[in-house]
Amino acid sequence: MADLTSLYIERNDCGNCYRCARECVVKAVSRTEEGAAIDPERCVECGACLAWCHDGAVRLRDDVFLARRFIKSYTIKVASLSPQWVTEFPGIDADRMVEALKLLGFTHVSESALGGEAVLLREKELLMQREGVSISARCPAISDYIRKYKPRLAANLLPVATPMLAHARMIRSWWGHEARIVHISSCVAAKSEAARNPELVELALTFTELRRWMNDEGLDFDHIRGSDSYQFEPFTARAGLLYPLAGGGVGGRRLADLAASGAVHVVRSSLDQVKELLEGMTGRETDRIYLDLMACPNGCLGSNGATAGRDSYLAQCGRLNRAAASRRMIDESYNLPYISLDSTPVEDEAVSSFVAESDTLRALDSLGLSLESDRIDCNGCGYGTCRRFAKALSRGVVCRQMCTHYVQTELRSRFTTLVNKLAAGVAVVALEEGTVRIAEANRRLASMMGPDAESLYDASPGWSGLEGESVLPFVRLVNELAESGDESLVRDVQVRERILTVSVHVVQRGKVYLMICRNMLFSQVRNEEIVSRTQRVIRENLETVQKIACLLGENASRTEAILNSILDARGGAKNE
Repeated sequence: MADLTSLYIERNDCGNCYRCARECVVKAVSRTEEGAAIDPERCVECGACLAWCHDGAVRLRDDVFLARRFIKSYTIKVASLSPQWVTEFPGIDADRMVEALKLLGFTHVSESALGGEAVLLREKELLMQREGVSISARCPAISDYIRKYKPRLAANLLPVATPMLAHARMIRSWWGHEARIVHISSCVAAKSEAARNPELVELALTFTELRRWMNDEGLDFDHIRGSDSYQFEPFTARAGLLYPLAGGGVGGRRLADLAASGAVHVVRSSLDQVKELLEGMTGRETDRIYLDLMACPNGCLGSNGATAGRDSYLAQCGRLNRAAASRRMIDESYNLPYISLDSTPVEDEAVSSFVAESDTLRALDSLGLSLESDRIDCNGCGYGTCRRFAKALSRGVVCRQMCTHYVQTELRSRFTTLVNKLAAGVAVVALEEGTVRIAEANRRLASMMGPDAESLYDASPGWSGLEGESVLPFVRLVNELAESGDESLVRDVQVRERILTVSVHVVQRGKVYLMICRNMLFSQVRNEEIVSRTQRVIRENLETVQKIACLLGENASRTEAILNSILDARGGAKNE
């Protein structure tokens, strides 16, 4: 499974909105002319792109079919269940949850909070001994991010396994090395972590996958009663229940111990917050700080491996806290087995983003950003600065269409080329607090307005930024259309010795309008206008003509006879 990528993009469903590429904190999404793709070398599998993609093109690998095969292939099958199940399945008692998983085929069900408790205890011990900056490693996406993008801080990661791996080692100590384990949580990054540790975890499922699996098997909690015989094994977790929460790495007495030792506890939950924090850590490596970092908003409760439409964060957090409080009242005591909590060595190399300066400048030039003054760093591309985007363009992971400056320049160039080829005069104007200001106009319109207007056009190409009243005597039509609420209007206006037909159209109501001016003296325009107006007259008078024809039809023969007799009489008079 190590060669499988958990996240991918189905290009046939991609709407080319570029949002995934813009929003990805580590820029693991490439957008080229061939389409979008996720680079597994850069991706830390935080799963945020699943929520950003409104077209549903970003997909998480579905491992339900592997889970079914798993159930049929092994004898001892253990479900390692995240304590977040109490928020994913609200109102479901532990015995009913355990029974549901056993109906799927698992022989044992255990809570990964047991591993979480062991990890938190080990982290506390290390924090009391270490100086400088210490970073919790219980979030696999954060560990990947630091190793790949902040390698100078990799040594500050606490050398402790994640709760999932710690719990897997416990399961092996309880049920032997023949036990095969499936981890179930909301964590997207758990899939890649399981793939890196196949000797401990067979595969990782999200709650979304678990629900689909249960639905496929026809399991409904309404028909699952539960009983005392269905319990988490080998005992119920207590202290480790809060490890999925932001800041859950330290709580109560542990937080007091940290404060007494002089260490500062810093919590961040979301990859963009973590990135901002770590970029500001330069020069503080010797300070005694504990960084409790998680890649998803609000910790695991904000991850995208849970089902849609869940309750608010506060409601979920409340369920976890109530579960932890009720379990602390259990009288039985237990000792966690001794296992190695050392983290698994990971050989991820730091991601290199080096691009030669000459390539960066060449990319900037292709975007029309050669001048420093043109680089406004609008962050519309999602890369923060124009230079960073140019570097990504040089690496071939983005396309120029992601740059708003480039797109606007291209569209304006095409618009200018198009309107300058038209026989009509064209202007795009903006309405700003009652004042009409020209955004773009073609030379044909300037020639219609006379020599002075043409000279001004040469001095200020396109009349860009000029007030409409200074060059267009009929600019009041824009205000008239804005006040009327119609989509367009047409008027014949006289400009010096010429008669112009001016049509005004709404582009963006109350803001942008299109004006088209045609000179009736031009034969082509005149012929087109004559045809248009003739058709309009025919339509307007058709009903009247039909009524007249109906009235005349009743006396057609008599009228014809009278007319013929008159003509005959006049003919006879002439002959005489």
